[in-house]
Amino acid sequence: MKRSLKKLSALLLLAGLLVLTGCASSKETLPNEAEYQAKLDSYVEMLVSYDAESLDAQLNNLEENYDDFEQQVDLYPYIGGTGKKFDFTADAYLSLLKSYDANIDEFGEFVDVKEYEGGTTDKDGNVTYSAVYAFTDHDMRLSLEFNKDNVVTTVTMDPIYSTGEIAKKAALNTLIGMGSVFAVLILLAFIISLFRYVSVFENRGKAKKAEAEKAAAPAPAPAPAASAETAPADDLQLIAVITAAIAAAEGTSTDGFVVRSIKRRSNNKWKKA
Repeated sequence: MKRSLKKLSALLLLAGLLVLTGCASSKETLPNEAEYQAKLDSYVEMLVSYDAESLDAQLNNLEENYDDFEQQVDLYPYIGGTGKKFDFTADAYLSLLKSYDANIDEFGEFVDVKEYEGGTTDKDGNVTYSAVYAFTDHDMRLSLEFNKDNVVTTVTMDPIYSTGEIAKKAALNTLIGMGSVFAVLILLAFIISLFRYVSVFENRGKAKKAEAEKAAAPAPAPAPAASAETAPADDLQLIAVITAAIAAAEGTSTDGFVVRSIKRRSNNKWKKA
């Protein structure tokens, strides 16, 4: 078991050395490396000469007049009458200022050059050169990509954090992410718990609708006149007498007569007799 652990440790160490060797070998010695170093140094000196207010003013001016600035860089790449070429595309220069403005509070005061990390050349002849600059709070890593005409086309600028700071940021991001998930779950549980009140409000609505329909319903029709089967006792005696009188007048039996109803006529002639 101990031998296996030793072998595993040795393999991991060897893999780490290979990775570091590969990273180191990816850098190359450029024939004009001093020129790239001088350019990066001059750009950093230009950046640290700005305070926060003047940098914001410069950025606002460039953003408001960006079209004119881009046209001027494309058509007149030389600065004034000096014959010195402008080293950036319009996008790259604006990106340089924005990157420094976004991290100016992270860097602190400028100290000095810390390390020239070197450059690489891709298959198209573009050169990417990197250097680290020391600041009081966090060091800066600046990487610039130059095209074949030695014009900067891409800018990458990042503060360098310690391992403890990286771990702290990772823990904070994890805590925020988990807190957001739990907050959403609690909100969903609360919303689901409110579903039981939906049926209550629905039943109330149905009851109110039924009451409104009942109130709007028409009045019931009057009861029909009393028939012979449901007539009072006095009316039954009167029906029997009338039936017998009609049967005697007709000379027939009362079996063929059925009295459906009795209605009093308003124009009764017997009253006039």
